[in-house]
Amino acid sequence: MIAPDSAADLRAERRFDLVAAMLIGVIAVLAAILAVIQVGSSQAATRANLEAARLAADLSARVSVSEQAIDSGVGTQQTALVLGFESLARGITGIQNNDPASTAIGKAQQSAFDKLTAALTATSDTSGGKPVDPYTAGLLKATIPQLQAELAEQNLEVDLANGAGSHEHLAILGLSFLALAGVLTGLAAVLREGRGGRISLSAACAMSVCSGVLAILAFV
Repeated sequence: MIAPDSAADLRAERRFDLVAAMLIGVIAVLAAILAVIQVGSSQAATRANLEAARLAADLSARVSVSEQAIDSGVGTQQTALVLGFESLARGITGIQNNDPASTAIGKAQQSAFDKLTAALTATSDTSGGKPVDPYTAGLLKATIPQLQAELAEQNLEVDLANGAGSHEHLAILGLSFLALAGVLTGLAAVLREGRGGRISLSAACAMSVCSGVLAILAFV
């Protein structure tokens, strides 16, 4: 027969071993879950950051090219207008002073004005179309609403990257808690049933609970 005290100690040791074994299983399951969350969040953050960088580069290119196209068109139109005014002035001067040379120069300038205006019109008609490729056409014809929409999309990708990064950090913190819980569980197994072992096992349980909470937060 086993003495009552010995039987009680045996039951306590069995409970201790059972709790330790269950805790080890919980730690293993939580570690697997947190690892999957950490990898998935890391990949999501990387994709969002790359997309945000691509959109930022595209926005910069659209703004730069569209501004250059507008500035170039306005400058050329101003040159054409000056040429047209000069041709008109020379023509009037030639008629008033009966100066055939001024009249001829005015006609030549008027002809140049007409040709330059026609070239500008033709260039404006082809901007954003053939033979320009679709991407360059999009750069040339970028509008303020389009730029605002792309900026909003870029900001969304930044928010997604930040959110995924936060989930990744929570998962890493949870894995750190689990590593500490594993160490404490091992220490409890060495110390066995007793004050030190119970404290180590209780601390390991607390670390596992914290890891579980972090896993939930990282998953949501």
